[in-house]
Amino acid sequence: MKVVGGRAKMLLQIVTAAGVLLTTIFIHGTAVMLLFHIGRGPLTGTQKLAAYVRLGVTGFFVIGFLIAHIIEIMVWATVYRLVGELQSFEEAVYFSAITFATIGYGDITLSPEWRLASAIEGVNGILLFGWTTAFLFKVSEIWFSRRDTDHHIVRS
Repeated sequence: MKVVGGRAKMLLQIVTAAGVLLTTIFIHGTAVMLLFHIGRGPLTGTQKLAAYVRLGVTGFFVIGFLIAHIIEIMVWATVYRLVGELQSFEEAVYFSAITFATIGYGDITLSPEWRLASAIEGVNGILLFGWTTAFLFKVSEIWFSRRDTDHHIVRS
């Protein structure tokens, strides 16, 4: 009987974590689209912008993604509080942040009933940080490539 209960608890963790993961992907996708929409103008006229202006707009993107990551961390923290795993929201945010960033100090842990969810949060963080990195890399490639400054890009 205990095995059935254990499987049900594991399934609850996986379903809950998958729901949170999909929520954070939606949040991050919205952030990517919004930041791209805002930066579309500067992205298409790179040769007209000074390097320090491009760097400033890149900083804007970084702050935008930082806000997105904080929101995503807080979504996980909210779930940990709702299921009663952590004592305070501050503790939940701290735990979520170190888990999302895959630092994992181990000073705060979840009970065996919910620790699988934290592993899924770590995977979620890796994926979303990778998505952010890919976006910022592409922006940097567009804005700081020698091809752009040498006007070798063929525009249609």
